[in-house]
Amino acid sequence: MVFTACAFKVLFLSLFFIAIASRPTGRPKVFNVRRHGAKSDGKTDNTNEFTDIWKRACARKSGSSKIYVPKGTFYLSGVEFVGPCQNPIEFVIDGTLLAPANPNDIKQDTWINFRYINNLFISGSGTLDGQGKQSWPLND
Repeated sequence: MVFTACAFKVLFLSLFFIAIASRPTGRPKVFNVRRHGAKSDGKTDNTNEFTDIWKRACARKSGSSKIYVPKGTFYLSGVEFVGPCQNPIEFVIDGTLLAPANPNDIKQDTWINFRYINNLFISGSGTLDGQGKQSWPLND
């Protein structure tokens, strides 16, 4: 009986340490969209920059990633963020993501789309501006 209790404790501790060791460690790698080429002028289409940043953050194998959108207005004509990703990703939006005023200018079925992603965390004090008031009369 003592052997069984000891074996159980050893097994439990082994599984615990394996679980701890397999988690991403350290601070996340931060991908600031402005530092990676995105323009916060509200006019320049940043779809390619956001897509490239997403691919790099998603493919990162050593630890989690954080995509940071600082204050400013970042125009996106339509972007799709596709997984699966290697590790958790946090998407922090402190600025404004701006959609086209005309829904026909969105280059895909949806303006912003996250697909096939586990461990995605979205936070921040920013805004997703779909320009509803301007686009409602144009949307069938």
